[in-house]
Amino acid sequence: MLYKFVGGDDDILLDVFDKAVVQGSVKFGAAWAFNDPFEFKFSAVAPPSRESFEEWHLTYAPDKTEDQRENAWDAFSGAGVDWNTVMSPRITMLGSLYVLCLARRWASHLMWGHYARSHHGFVVCYKPAVLDAFQDLPGHLGQGNVDYRADVPELRWFTGDPTGAMAPLIASKSPEWAYEEEFRVVLAGPPVQDALFHTIAPELIAGVILGARAPERLIRRALDLRQRHPDFTVEQVSSKEGQYDLVAHRMDDHSRTIGDFL
Repeated sequence: MLYKFVGGDDDILLDVFDKAVVQGSVKFGAAWAFNDPFEFKFSAVAPPSRESFEEWHLTYAPDKTEDQRENAWDAFSGAGVDWNTVMSPRITMLGSLYVLCLARRWASHLMWGHYARSHHGFVVCYKPAVLDAFQDLPGHLGQGNVDYRADVPELRWFTGDPTGAMAPLIASKSPEWAYEEEFRVVLAGPPVQDALFHTIAPELIAGVILGARAPERLIRRALDLRQRHPDFTVEQVSSKEGQYDLVAHRMDDHSRTIGDFL
């Protein structure tokens, strides 16, 4: 199962619920707007020789003219090398990547506090089959678990398929973020938009987990959906008695449980 933490003010939360859960809308956020501006960093590695540089172009960019290749080779040396090999490619990359950030676990105090508006929001629970649907989306570049590491990955454009060369860049983050246990899906799209939206079959959503402070209107909306789709699960977060560990209990149509956080 994969999980998406969702927040928002109470006055828009029902609309967000309807779009994300009832309609199956999925938001891919723009990489350039991520709250951590140091994501997608890399160290550029120049091709080992002019010969390997030319061989790469014959396979992956045969349309480049001799002048274009000469200019590209010159970019690996001189005063502008940092701009040519790191800054400019990174700016271009950030402007065309769109990322769906999911989590491998829902029972995280930090995730509920940071991404579900301090338990006023909810978590969407996606079935494993959703991964096949993501792979079929236009512009799909890759998906998988994030690698939390202290050193940025190396970018080796000229050692194979450029899409494969980008994989470590789009799946690496500082270990400070390891608590997220993130699984991300990355798409390429039109430059510098706020987000891309796609729709998956709502049947790929197993249910929702509501935050401990979820408003009654949100609870009612989720329970109404379960009435129409009995296989859809509706749970709410609580904690174990005398412990901080989070648990989820099935919500009843006619009664409410006072959480152990009181």
